[in-house]
Amino acid sequence: MMRVPLAAVAALMLAACLTTDPSRADISPSPSKENSMESAKRRAPSARPVEHQGVRYEQLRRPREQGFQQSGGVIAAIDEASGEQLWVVQLYETTFDPAEERDAQEVYVSELTLDAKQGVLKAVDERKRVWLIRLSDGSVNPQ
Repeated sequence: MMRVPLAAVAALMLAACLTTDPSRADISPSPSKENSMESAKRRAPSARPVEHQGVRYEQLRRPREQGFQQSGGVIAAIDEASGEQLWVVQLYETTFDPAEERDAQEVYVSELTLDAKQGVLKAVDERKRVWLIRLSDGSVNPQ
């Protein structure tokens, strides 16, 4: 095993730094995961759930596992005490271009707000489209 004195290693490192041409140095930031091709999937915006009279209204997680053809735009009413789904509604249908990545074409609900006086839940998607959902039965009226 060859032993190199610490001072020699430090001197070599210093010499390497001093002889590097700064104009040839690559100082551009490395690509973040969001911008690289490795991370083509994007996170769905998280519309904050709304609670009212023991019922939680939220964007359904993994709706495709429950038979829906899209991941965004599906709202569920959940009984807080039992965890039972009272109703589920799809607000809109997303048309997908098979030539494009599916995840990039999904449109998600970005905001949920309650109008208890009118008995409706207001849903706004990423494209700023608005729907009113009747709390009692989940019926939908686009605005």
